[in-house]
Amino acid sequence: MRTSTGLRLIVVAGLVAALAGCGGGGGSSSTASAQPTLSADQTAFEQFTLAPNATYSVGESLPASGTPATTVNYLFEVHVSMAASPLTAGPQKVTETAPATLASTLTSAYIVPGRYVINGAIVVASTTQSVISYQGTGVRVDVLATDGTTVVDSVLRSGYSIVPLSGTVASAPSDLAQYLGMLYFNPALLNSTTTWGAGSAYLKLNNTEINDSYTVSDYTGTTTGNTPTPVATGTTIAALMSAGGIQSTVDNTTYTLSNGTVSTINGVTTYVSTNVRPNLTTPAYRTYYELNGNVYEGSLVKAGTLTGGNPYPVAATGTTGYTLNYSQNYQIRLNAAAIASLHAAVTF
Repeated sequence: MRTSTGLRLIVVAGLVAALAGCGGGGGSSSTASAQPTLSADQTAFEQFTLAPNATYSVGESLPASGTPATTVNYLFEVHVSMAASPLTAGPQKVTETAPATLASTLTSAYIVPGRYVINGAIVVASTTQSVISYQGTGVRVDVLATDGTTVVDSVLRSGYSIVPLSGTVASAPSDLAQYLGMLYFNPALLNSTTTWGAGSAYLKLNNTEINDSYTVSDYTGTTTGNTPTPVATGTTIAALMSAGGIQSTVDNTTYTLSNGTVSTINGVTTYVSTNVRPNLTTPAYRTYYELNGNVYEGSLVKAGTLTGGNPYPVAATGTTGYTLNYSQNYQIRLNAAAIASLHAAVTF
């Protein structure tokens, strides 16, 4: 998941207009200020997120058929609440909860923190802390590093719509069902008669990258600190390119100077692929970095990119199998009533 929530530091962008008027004769004057107001997107956001309310994200890794395995699969929620409106109180630092399981037979999953190249160093993102502010008519989210101060990634959220839920949980609208992937694809996972509780609803929104975002990942294995597993040690990108390029098993591509370029970006020698990486809901470019005498692998998401949601399964015609659709380009958040209903409908 891209919590994968999935799910952050700018001055409030409420508009304050000063109106000045001049009178005749004695030259008297008066001023008045128009109060800032919420946009439609900000109003929808606050309806879900302003305390005592909270927005809920769902993460899942479930089988396409059969019963989930306790040590392999997961289904969890994380949520966040905002103490005051950024419109009147300024940017709000918020903390997302730890993952909580929505299935009685499964334990909660650990959310792997993102890692970013910031000022020539690898910086680990916090999995819980961010800053929310208003920019124009949208909602800005600045993701913080583990130091609680450094901004590692910034997105602007817009296009909010609130969708009420009614009827059975198993017959959810297609955009919600697709967002929750295997939970809706596997008919054994949801009770067919459980209904949505009163007030159940979800938010559908767009998520746009504000700045170029350079992430770092493990070339092999899984680590969580600021020293991911490198592609190679004691070498350079130029040397690897001269030796035939760098093989990405994830992308099933060998990256060379024929399908990418090398330049200095923010003081770091960086390779960026020419074409977007395959099988992703967010358009991203493969990157390699020279840092601390090693070469590391990562990705670039360019400023202005609409970040995607989750790949969702589609039944393959005439077979029991499925393919994954990577076209989803929206995000979804649920309210407390919807989460409680989802929890009640889960059969495992």
